[in-house]
Amino acid sequence: MVTGISTENPLISDIGKKPMTHLAIILVTFVNLIALMAIEPGSLKYGLYISLSVIVGQMLSGFASRLQQQETLSETLFSSGLIFFTMAAIGLIDNQNLLGWGVYLWATLSVLLIAMIYNVAITKSDNERSDWRIWLARFGVVLFALYVAFDVEILKANAAICSGEADYVGESLNLYLDMINLFANAGGND
Repeated sequence: MVTGISTENPLISDIGKKPMTHLAIILVTFVNLIALMAIEPGSLKYGLYISLSVIVGQMLSGFASRLQQQETLSETLFSSGLIFFTMAAIGLIDNQNLLGWGVYLWATLSVLLIAMIYNVAITKSDNERSDWRIWLARFGVVLFALYVAFDVEILKANAAICSGEADYVGESLNLYLDMINLFANAGGND
């Protein structure tokens, strides 16, 4: 919800015009993610989670505006939400068959990131870049759909062995990132 509100109220409208600002925001996002993984559950962790949601919303505001101008925002939200809930249901119903997929999903994500870098750095023409972008977005949708089911199974396995205080932020972080990446790829993010 915080991400959606932040997306609707962009504070950083000229992020694409200033590469150093863009780089700084990405760095702050990664530092925030690392801190979220390292900090024990508590109010500081909740505050960092909210700040991460605001930052991600700001980063997605231009993308959401572009989808709205193309009149595809509602379709993208609906399709990514439907894929998310379908794969979450599969993860809930499945009997821990996806838990062994972690290494393969991580390797596939690495290939996707390398292909995205290749698309930006090496492809020559805009037409060739556009073709790559379409296929990479489709590939990303499939990959993050599988990640949703995998992360739901991780949540189930962690809930079964949880004996102390639950870390709701830490446990939900992967699903949050899956949903953001699913939305970005379903919309054909640049």
